[in-house]
Amino acid sequence: MNDFFMLIGFSEILLVIFMQWEVYVAKIIKTFSISSYAVSVFLLYLSFVQHSYLVLILAILTAVIRGFFIPNFILKRLARDPWRERESKPIMGTASSIIISLVIAIFAYVLYEATMLNFIGVLSGAIPIALVFQGAFLVISRRNAFIQLVGYMVMENAAFLFTGYLFPDLPFSVEAGTVLDLIGVVMISGIIMRMRENSPKKSDDIDELRG
Repeated sequence: MNDFFMLIGFSEILLVIFMQWEVYVAKIIKTFSISSYAVSVFLLYLSFVQHSYLVLILAILTAVIRGFFIPNFILKRLARDPWRERESKPIMGTASSIIISLVIAIFAYVLYEATMLNFIGVLSGAIPIALVFQGAFLVISRRNAFIQLVGYMVMENAAFLFTGYLFPDLPFSVEAGTVLDLIGVVMISGIIMRMRENSPKKSDDIDELRG
């Protein structure tokens, strides 16, 4: 179980680093879709190990909503304005973003070892912590609202890994509530983006979400 968790976790980190390197929004969305499918595979495996139909439902929801529905929803929005598919004015350069991402991963491991390791007792628990920081960095290092939304969802994926593996006895309602909260965020973001599309002001990118 621990080896499979580490495999999925390191794959997630590599995918997020690729998102930091990429400037084409569509490719970032598709990469997030792959990472969500990877999380759903882990949850599916966990459901069979724990013989839990609730975790199985969560795995299916993750694959359908986070792996398929949300990425396709965003890609359809992008298809209406092809000129928005590339972020032309990132806050940080590609090389700087990758270096900072690696530093964040190391910092997350050191922080976890110094604070939470003694309580949890699982060394691989640093992986979801690193993913949370990576998602937060993806939010603050980009101007494009679609990419910022992906950053928030990366943090949600980290929460699924953290609670699913380290705290499997948490009530299912907590994790299901996270999914519903995510759907609400996406819908609100869609409304905001539609309002900006109807605005007479045009720009090369959808500016970052505020408020």
